[in-house]
Amino acid sequence: MNMTSATSEIARQAELRAYGILDTAPETDFDEIAALVAQLLEAPVALVSFVEPDRQWFKAHVGVEERETPIEMSICAQTIRQGDLYEIEDLHTDPRTRGHGLVTARPDLRFYAGAPLVSPSGVAIGSLCVLDTRPRRLTPTQRQTLLVMARQVVRQLDARRAQRLAETQRSEADHRVKNSLQSVASYARLLRLRSRSEETKRALTRVEGRIQTVAALHAELYRSDADDTVDIGRYLLNVGDLLRAGCPPNIRLAVTAETAMVPTAIATGCAGILNEVVANAIKHAFPDGRQGAIQVSGLAVDGSYVLDCGDDGVGIPGDAPAGLGLTIIDTTAQQIGGTVETRATGGGHALRVTVPLSPAIVAVPAV
Repeated sequence: MNMTSATSEIARQAELRAYGILDTAPETDFDEIAALVAQLLEAPVALVSFVEPDRQWFKAHVGVEERETPIEMSICAQTIRQGDLYEIEDLHTDPRTRGHGLVTARPDLRFYAGAPLVSPSGVAIGSLCVLDTRPRRLTPTQRQTLLVMARQVVRQLDARRAQRLAETQRSEADHRVKNSLQSVASYARLLRLRSRSEETKRALTRVEGRIQTVAALHAELYRSDADDTVDIGRYLLNVGDLLRAGCPPNIRLAVTAETAMVPTAIATGCAGILNEVVANAIKHAFPDGRQGAIQVSGLAVDGSYVLDCGDDGVGIPGDAPAGLGLTIIDTTAQQIGGTVETRATGGGHALRVTVPLSPAIVAVPAV
């Protein structure tokens, strides 16, 4: 291997590792592609193969039990070097393969056709291939099918990598927020310990408590998406408890929520809306420290989850423009496919958010 080829192979291996696909568990999306290719190309063997320096590893395999083979048995490595559809009518007689390790180990296999898996940057990281026990040639339609399905494999890989990147970025952002909150809390604690004013100490104690509430709320709102669904009732009650701890003494917060299993995104979106509703009411609904209450209820109704929020504060003037809080609520609702209705009441303000549930999600009775 010359220096240029060696450099190219190093870059290819780096591109392959960046996908994080090697030695992962079987996945339906890839298995279905391999099965469909085997059926459409009328081949007993179909493989989604990735090539490393010493082996080829199969993400999906039809017609063979092995998950990997030594590189000496890999014709897919030749497909990668070819960079285009690679077809061998008879493995036993073709000079490119008649002495190949695969032919020696599996003399029953006579035909091979493979399409390279080419990343958006133009690097071939593997192949989608079929093998047969009889010499043959693909029809033009079958060749086109193999090339198209190879591109579908790459799209699955790209989507998988994009999801991993998004999860990493979210984790990093979550870590930074936690560190920032911890730093602010530590600084407030230091100021409190150094202060000689009892009034200042009490104020800083309240600040520390509010920061702890914000940190706990952040942890709840940005919980891991490892589970596809969560119990929105329990989730909103937990968020309500955290928000209640941060309410001033003159404001009561009551949250009730019916149990329903919903997608995590819907639960976190509704929790974000709840947080914004409470924050707005605390800031605007009860001026001069007057007593008041905020009520929130969640119900599963006819395939939707309905979040009713209200307070008995001073209300919003009818000609008042929509503020930032309502804009955030409306945007969040749209992101999870919901709608927002607002209305002023005789003694406060009311808001209803309606979010459609997935057809596969079924509400269960509240407990």
